[in-house]
Amino acid sequence: MLKKQLILVIAALVVSGCASTKAADEYPNLAVTQNEIQSTKWLQLQRFVARYPISAAASSIDGCATVEYVITPQNEIKDLKVIASTRKDFAEAAKYVIKKWRWSDLPKNIITQPVKTQTRFEFCLDKPNQPCALNIPVHACPGEDVLYSIGSVVKR
Repeated sequence: MLKKQLILVIAALVVSGCASTKAADEYPNLAVTQNEIQSTKWLQLQRFVARYPISAAASSIDGCATVEYVITPQNEIKDLKVIASTRKDFAEAAKYVIKKWRWSDLPKNIITQPVKTQTRFEFCLDKPNQPCALNIPVHACPGEDVLYSIGSVVKR
């Protein structure tokens, strides 16, 4: 009898351990408001570009990442996820910087309802005779709110 109970407990732990730990979206039916963050109500938000991933810079790789997120009336970021990306490190850099923007410095209740929006990050590496400022490549990532992370290779 004790042996059967032990087997049942172990089986339950294995099954529960294999269950997905990914949190479900809190706002799955909220439509995306394109270019929301460009509206005047967000002017006080300190936004800065994502850091160029060292691994991509070392390989002279350009790319992009588009992240989608929900802003709550309390200026919290929810349901942050990558919509498109040319490389995993670009996606991680984009997600990281969205969390670091100064959301808590904003007055509460700029919005009365949660709003879902997207930001696209374009990563361009300056190359000899091909600076990004003159020819920023546009990649396959969607989004109208675009921030450019421009890197340069420094030889030692």
